[in-house]
Amino acid sequence: MTPAGADPRDLEAYRQRARSWLETAAPTSLPEDYRLRTEALRTWHRTLYRAGFVGIDWPAEHGGQGLTVEHALAFIEESARLGAPQPFGAIGLHVVGPTLLRHGTDEQLARFVEPLLAGEEVWCQGFSEPDAGSDLASLRTRAVVEGDRFVLNGQKIWTSWADDSDWCAVLARTDPDQPKHRGISYLLVDMTTPGVTVRPITQITGDAEFCEVFFEDVAVPRTNLLGPLNGGWDLAMHTLAHERSGYALRRRAELEVSYTQLLHAVREERPSPETAAAVGGTYVALGGLAALSRRAVRRARNAEVPSPLDSVDKLALAHGEQQLFGTALDLLGAHRTAPLSAESGLDGEQIVRDYLHGRSASVYGGSEQIQLTIVAERLLGLPRTR
Repeated sequence: MTPAGADPRDLEAYRQRARSWLETAAPTSLPEDYRLRTEALRTWHRTLYRAGFVGIDWPAEHGGQGLTVEHALAFIEESARLGAPQPFGAIGLHVVGPTLLRHGTDEQLARFVEPLLAGEEVWCQGFSEPDAGSDLASLRTRAVVEGDRFVLNGQKIWTSWADDSDWCAVLARTDPDQPKHRGISYLLVDMTTPGVTVRPITQITGDAEFCEVFFEDVAVPRTNLLGPLNGGWDLAMHTLAHERSGYALRRRAELEVSYTQLLHAVREERPSPETAAAVGGTYVALGGLAALSRRAVRRARNAEVPSPLDSVDKLALAHGEQQLFGTALDLLGAHRTAPLSAESGLDGEQIVRDYLHGRSASVYGGSEQIQLTIVAERLLGLPRTR
């Protein structure tokens, strides 16, 4: 079993070991081309796995390292400081994987866990639909039981890395006569199955990370049902909670590195009082996110997922990320296509890319409005209004 906590001395030794390994093994840069970059990240994932830095806080009996969430966070922080990329299979590791570990049968765990950890099979998440994004329970994708299989029909959208994925965790309505939050099942779908069509969507950053996915009479074995039939909503909430809180933990470390670069650039450029004040405000926002992250670590250690506090973390992350890169963009001004100065290390093109990507932070994983509603109803006890 995963230990309940981390000895600080052991944790520091682990951090030092991770830092030393990353300094020699991490790629110094990634290709600009999206397709080449994706392949490089796949290779990096496999390198991390062979070195024992994938599934750090996963149970040893399921192929993980059996360490604590603090060890996993230490590796994330050292990776961010050195500019090393995260594993390519992040959705499998941090979003779908925890739900598979909790609800998977012995046969499912034996089939899926090792290829997921090794980076041999990449996962995507088929939840959102054109008419069921924030209102996920309104999904229309249907799966009809026919003997020992489901027949799946419908469409998903905003499915990250679907065209690079081998498997998809799909929510489908299996009982249309039940209330909309019920009658939904959680299916594990092989993306090579006949009837699956993936169409990439080019984002504002220029990358084609998002996709729309179509299912036309796709046969899914009954053995690929995760959890109970018509009981997929609770599993979906577990998956989304890990997406919100887990991503906040990882992204916070990267934002702190970007803030340090911004602070150095501000000192070099002598900004206006308004910009200096914005930098100070960003420091406060990221400090708040760091405090929330410490609380999230405790929740993860105690298996307190899902929790409405995950929505607080997501809101704080979106606010901090957008404020950070908005401030950096203001500081760049006319220098947005080149490094601000040789000393600052603040790359204009990268800041623009981060700013544009950051606009999605208040949408993915549940929109800001949905998260505010969760906080209002489940944390503050405010009445639901119509």
